[in-house]
Amino acid sequence: MNFRFLYFSLLLVLQHPVNAQSKQPPFTVNEIIDKIKQNVKPQWVTTKTDTIVIGNASDTVTGIATCMFADMNILERAVAAHCNLIITHEPIFYNATNTIPDFMKTDMVLKEKIAYIKEKKLTIFRFHDNAHRNDPDQILQGLADDLKWKIISTSPWILELKKETLTSFANDVRRHFNIEGIRVVGNPNLEVSRVGLVPGLAPTLQMHIGVLQRDDVDVILVGEAREWEDYVYTEDAVLQGKKKAAVFIGHLKSEEPGAKYCADWLKTFVNGTNIVFLKNDNYWWSPK
Repeated sequence: MNFRFLYFSLLLVLQHPVNAQSKQPPFTVNEIIDKIKQNVKPQWVTTKTDTIVIGNASDTVTGIATCMFADMNILERAVAAHCNLIITHEPIFYNATNTIPDFMKTDMVLKEKIAYIKEKKLTIFRFHDNAHRNDPDQILQGLADDLKWKIISTSPWILELKKETLTSFANDVRRHFNIEGIRVVGNPNLEVSRVGLVPGLAPTLQMHIGVLQRDDVDVILVGEAREWEDYVYTEDAVLQGKKKAAVFIGHLKSEEPGAKYCADWLKTFVNGTNIVFLKNDNYWWSPK
């Protein structure tokens, strides 16, 4: 036996250990998270938001489910799909900080949800800040891919479609997202073709009103906004004779295509693991 060869081979392995990128499945939760961190571009930024909210980092991953909101329906469908790692974009305990307020600690709805997660040995990883910081922004790129309109700009995101009336545009959007009702501010007969994307809840006025101010934007497609901001600004613009409009479709459906994008993105570097995107049902309905 060539002991000299074995010695140098072992030395080489010790100097260049197998990393999370080259390891073969099955993976632990931590190994999946490491892969995510290595593939966020330009680099992962540690935040209080993007972390394991509940579960065990050392558990072996049987499958991965991505979603927008990890509600009870999603948890049950993840279990049925044999996915014990759920990657959610938004909070699971009804609070943006991933913490449980004191007044909620004895809440029966929350306690039952936590009990189900523990019983089924699920791990919930929240992937929010770095999903937006990624290049491209997974939420905006996912929404643009889903709408299939021509991308004019990505800073801010502006898409172009064939010119149509605001009423026609709003109906197309409602049907596309299968939403029972949406909110529209603007002249129903206004012709629109340039759409500014403002999904979710934009944290600053610059990110939504600032987009609508632009000469090359006719209408903004918004997730949600405070009514004294976008709604009043758009209405004032209309009353002043300016050709502006806003369509509001809700936080969930405006950002959900990003969760699908996330699943497709994971498949490019997580091999041998079942990865599924789980679509949320709409939570609200309108009386007839």
